[in-house]
Amino acid sequence: MDRRSRREVLVGVKTIWLAAALACSTIPARADRAEDLARIHVEAIGGRERIAALHALRASGTAFAAGKIVQFTMTAARPAKVRVETEAGGRKTVQASDGVEPPWELDTATSPPKSRLMPEMNARTFLGDAEFDDPLVAGADRGFTLDYAGEMQVRGRKLHRLLVTRKFTETFALFVDDETYFIVMRMEERTTAGGRKLAVVTHYEDFRPVDGVLLPHQITLAIDGKMTQQTKITRVEANPPMPEDFFQRPRPAEPAVTAP
Repeated sequence: MDRRSRREVLVGVKTIWLAAALACSTIPARADRAEDLARIHVEAIGGRERIAALHALRASGTAFAAGKIVQFTMTAARPAKVRVETEAGGRKTVQASDGVEPPWELDTATSPPKSRLMPEMNARTFLGDAEFDDPLVAGADRGFTLDYAGEMQVRGRKLHRLLVTRKFTETFALFVDDETYFIVMRMEERTTAGGRKLAVVTHYEDFRPVDGVLLPHQITLAIDGKMTQQTKITRVEANPPMPEDFFQRPRPAEPAVTAP
């Protein structure tokens, strides 16, 4: 589908949803507007059926941070399983969560390599990023509440601002592009272990299809207005095969029993 045809489809979807909202109520609530945008977003990135069929993925690429280039492979599965393997200078690390047990990590620089639980602050951030589906796709079934917070212009682009609350504890803002209905930015506040408040902004760009679902292939992270990390995905495999215990923390081997 060319750009013009795709835009016409999105305009049609937008018109249908907004017309339906106006027909149901003369005074649409902000929550209703947020739900309308979420429905349009789902259709824009591929539709509910294609999204449901993509139940896991494996992405590989490079991350640029602190003047270093790190090679990574990230494997994720619905609803909130994730495993990130990185390599730099011959050193390999693994961070993972099976969505049930606390997140864990393993560093091959230790001898012998041994897994350990992730520090609390790191674990909290890791779990916050582990959700397989974005909040507009996951919705209330995964504990996300949406509230429309108006429009704004960013670099000449009209964006819709949505306030997102997850399980009544975590709050952040998502920005949806008015033309594509992709999520192009996320803003939140994070607290360091020392109690310092940080303004964190994540930009999502270079959307490409993965089994019919459009996903960002470039992610840029800025903290307090300074770009700190840029991730570029070069390859994505949809629904890859993996061992059943792939996301679980390795258990120490049982000592061998010597016969008397």
